[in-house]
Amino acid sequence: MKRVGARLFILLFLGVTMSLLLAPGISRKEEKKAEAEPSPVRIGCFNSGEYYYYRDELDGIALELQKKGWISGYDEDKIRSTTREVWKDLCACESEYLKFLPDIYYEEYGMSAEEHEEAATCETVDLMIGLGSLAGKYLTKVADRISYDYMVIGVADPVTAGIVAGEKERVNDRSFAVVDTGRIRRQIEAAYEIFHFQDVGVVYEDSEAAYSYSGIEQLEELSEKYGFHVHRLHVKEVYTGDYDRYYRELQKAYKELIPKIDLLYITTATIEDSQLPVLLDDVIDAGIVTVAETSESQVENGALMHITMSDAYEEGQFVASKICDYSMGQRITEMDMIFEVAPRICLNRTTIRRTGVKLPLSIYLIADRIYE
Repeated sequence: MKRVGARLFILLFLGVTMSLLLAPGISRKEEKKAEAEPSPVRIGCFNSGEYYYYRDELDGIALELQKKGWISGYDEDKIRSTTREVWKDLCACESEYLKFLPDIYYEEYGMSAEEHEEAATCETVDLMIGLGSLAGKYLTKVADRISYDYMVIGVADPVTAGIVAGEKERVNDRSFAVVDTGRIRRQIEAAYEIFHFQDVGVVYEDSEAAYSYSGIEQLEELSEKYGFHVHRLHVKEVYTGDYDRYYRELQKAYKELIPKIDLLYITTATIEDSQLPVLLDDVIDAGIVTVAETSESQVENGALMHITMSDAYEEGQFVASKICDYSMGQRITEMDMIFEVAPRICLNRTTIRRTGVKLPLSIYLIADRIYE
């Protein structure tokens, strides 16, 4: 009887032991499976305001992510007129590793104090894409409160704007920004080498953000180097519903500058291309050279020259690759922020004739695009 009891005890002991050994084995297998299939990175968008360049940058991100196979379902042929529309379509895409959140979309222009607080305390996002200097400056200001990392794109000089401390130096451990501190400087120097202007006019809003994206600091530095004078006037930037006021102020400022300058540097970011022919009419007829800072489309609509030192789609591609790296586990503080675009020159031949400027043949030969 004792032997039977002993055998029973041994069998029961072995059964319990085996069950205990097997249970942890199954748990570890499930844990390994969970580790092998990480949750997708949750991504939101913080936009400075509606501006074609930000729209194109976000579109560039979407196109590159789809090209790399990280998302699917993004209609590459669709024409989208706003940044919010691009974001909506991006959020509808399928992805194993990325989750773009339709409800996490902010626009700095017009945001209430409650909305700012909501953006600062949002805990449902891992990574925020910041479009433009206003978005970048706000995210930097609240960096000690936010629980997510952020990538800032579309800022002319993020160092001057205070979004990063230098090309390789951050102001906090959550930030990334596309950095090319010499972009505007190279553009102004190239324009000086061609035209040798003595008096340059610039119109921009009297604010820290406009000072940064308008390249005023670089203009001031180069004026000391080359000896030209900077003539500046201020207008209030456009907000919803006051375009008529804005364009009246801008045209008045341009006319006021005409007797003082031989080159107008078109920096104000919110000028609609369709308004340029009217805004520049008197300036061009006065024989003043017009150089567009922001885009080639301004040359297509009347500016004499643009020297491309930035490209929305190329910047978007660069950031898309960083998003992929981030999803694969690379820390945001380990990412290289420096990105430069090869310069391209475009001209408007009609404006050249109206202005009476004589350009050397070499400039026409190296021009990438000449509009009539």
